[in-house]
Amino acid sequence: MKGQLVLKNVIIRLKLGSEPFEKISSSDIPVDIVWSGKIKEGISIDYTDICEVLARFTEKEYNYIEELTSDILNTLVEKYSSGHWKVTVIKPFPPVSMQIESAQFTMEGGNNA
Repeated sequence: MKGQLVLKNVIIRLKLGSEPFEKISSSDIPVDIVWSGKIKEGISIDYTDICEVLARFTEKEYNYIEELTSDILNTLVEKYSSGHWKVTVIKPFPPVSMQIESAQFTMEGGNNA
């Protein structure tokens, strides 16, 4: 049997942006995490444990959402060798020439179990 765990809008507080004014203070950055894989007896993957892994990113500093997404994905794949991961980092209201609600970047990796 296969299953899927979805964690929506996990908030990580960190500094994100390439402009100096974006690094003055930390921002709340929503992250969506999806794990899919084979289900074992009992608990397949513990979302509390995943949140503890994500807490390691709190108060870090990144220039780009792509870098943060990659680091989160690589950490999850390294810690959990089974299953497939999909990570989406959302930057609310990025400072660009037009008003947009958010910029998002998604990466996938791991086993296709």
